[in-house]
Amino acid sequence: MPGTSSGRPLPDGISLQEMMKSPSLPCSNGDASTESADDAPSVACKECGGTSKAARACGGCWQVWYCSKAHQASAWDKHQRECKSWKVAKHSELGRYMVATRDIAAGDLIMADAPILIGPKQITEPVCLACYRPVDGSYKCKKCGFPMCDSDCQDADTHQPECEAVSGSGRPVHVTLFGENNPLYECITVVRLLALRDNDTILWRRLMALESHEERRSRTEAAAITQRTVVDIIMERMQQVDKYDEDLIKKILGIIDTNAYEIRLPDSSIQGIYSQASMLEHSCIPNTHRTFDADLNLVVRAAVPIKRGCHLTSCYTEVLATTTVRQEHLLTSKFFTCCCPRCVDPTELGTYCSAILCPSCPIEKKSKKPLVVKDKKVVPTGVAIADDPLSPSSIWRCNTCDNPVDADYIVRMTAVVNEEAEELESTNPNIKMCETFLEKWSTTFYCNHTILLNIKYVLLHLYGSEAGYELADLSPIHLLRKEGLCRQVLSVADAIVPGISRLRGSVLYELYQSIFYKTISMYQSKVIPNEIAKKLAKEAYDALVECARVLSFEPPVQPEGQLGIEARGEIKQMIKWMKEEGWKTA
Repeated sequence: MPGTSSGRPLPDGISLQEMMKSPSLPCSNGDASTESADDAPSVACKECGGTSKAARACGGCWQVWYCSKAHQASAWDKHQRECKSWKVAKHSELGRYMVATRDIAAGDLIMADAPILIGPKQITEPVCLACYRPVDGSYKCKKCGFPMCDSDCQDADTHQPECEAVSGSGRPVHVTLFGENNPLYECITVVRLLALRDNDTILWRRLMALESHEERRSRTEAAAITQRTVVDIIMERMQQVDKYDEDLIKKILGIIDTNAYEIRLPDSSIQGIYSQASMLEHSCIPNTHRTFDADLNLVVRAAVPIKRGCHLTSCYTEVLATTTVRQEHLLTSKFFTCCCPRCVDPTELGTYCSAILCPSCPIEKKSKKPLVVKDKKVVPTGVAIADDPLSPSSIWRCNTCDNPVDADYIVRMTAVVNEEAEELESTNPNIKMCETFLEKWSTTFYCNHTILLNIKYVLLHLYGSEAGYELADLSPIHLLRKEGLCRQVLSVADAIVPGISRLRGSVLYELYQSIFYKTISMYQSKVIPNEIAKKLAKEAYDALVECARVLSFEPPVQPEGQLGIEARGEIKQMIKWMKEEGWKTA
């Protein structure tokens, strides 16, 4: 059949009656559909123009109709280039955003967006400006002086914009410090984007269509800093005064701040600017999942099932952060306030990730153990949360004694402890250090507070990998500790990054290990009988299968992708072991 010989496979057609079984739902700022299948009109065939009440829509986009399967097939070669499961809409406050045009299953590909441009991050250690591996200065570009890997990288097309700008000024750079952040790299991506104006008009138009928030950014501290570290460097040191004006450079800086995506490489992190993916709406409970393929295309998939009419969302900030921290980051870097369901809920969907323990309540009234997040009827006691999470000056109040807690005290305490936690994580901590930190602050913060959760995430990986605490040698107490940490972090992850997420995938693997090795230990010690051991082994197996599913969408070059491959291999081994060995009756 025409249209089926190459490219994507031809989607099935879908009738209006079938579409009405999945009506538009009011998601984000979307409106519910009021269409009815009973009064279905005749629609025009995209291929022949004839009208028919029996026409079927393209199952890939639900946007175009065909009077027959043959006409859908003959039109597919042309239509597949524009067949998408989403469309772009506009809103006075949101600007451009994406709406699902059909029901999208979890894991379905939504887009693979090619980058407008790739470059080093604004704040980075010295890296090769072609392959982005860390450099040590042993080879330098003969024209501009920037350290590179070798002559091949020196001659790469990607390096030419900054190389020409620096060499043209007659003042080559001299990088002397390596292994730490270097301000000389702040202007590289900006210079590359500016060069598109003269080198690639199509990409330049896509770039200029992106939001920059110029006016709001101009009043920030970041604008004042980049005036010295970027604008002045390009205009004066690189002598580009006659080529670009300051306003254009500031606009580019705004586009980077608003739209750039961080890309993790094996040895460094860089950034990319993407035109389609920039229209993903922000939410602290995203319904999409982002990865990058080998060509650094930004691959977006549905993290959870998405109904037709729902906005497509992605998270622009750290998910394991308090509401205050997330709001501050979004306001200072993306220039908006998030009003997603998590942010407007003082309990953060029942996770209480920002809660502290009430200083006034007796110790016995304070909840120190994690509760099941999914059970919204179970509420921790003796915890203080903000009356208005979106207001920095909001009153915090205990949910048990109703006493107010000084907001300034919470801000100061959280800042101090967060700094201590970041310092701890930067020192490659061991189990003892993490447990000491948690014990120290468990009487101040609720157990699900993000500061504690981040340390617990580190700790659950250390149990089973640290010297002296290898998985096969862990005591039953340590295995139970590892399992408890996994279940707590996973319970929160299920609420704030449900479905396909790296956080869920990595914790599920650790949960599988803790349950399986605990079961082996208890069975061999004759603490549990054969039947209970089988049930526990099945629970470990289910966690492993879900881990493999979640991480199957990660690129193999990333640690999570490698973990997913390992999980799939262990599934086969576990199936074989349970068939051949299993829990035989003694």
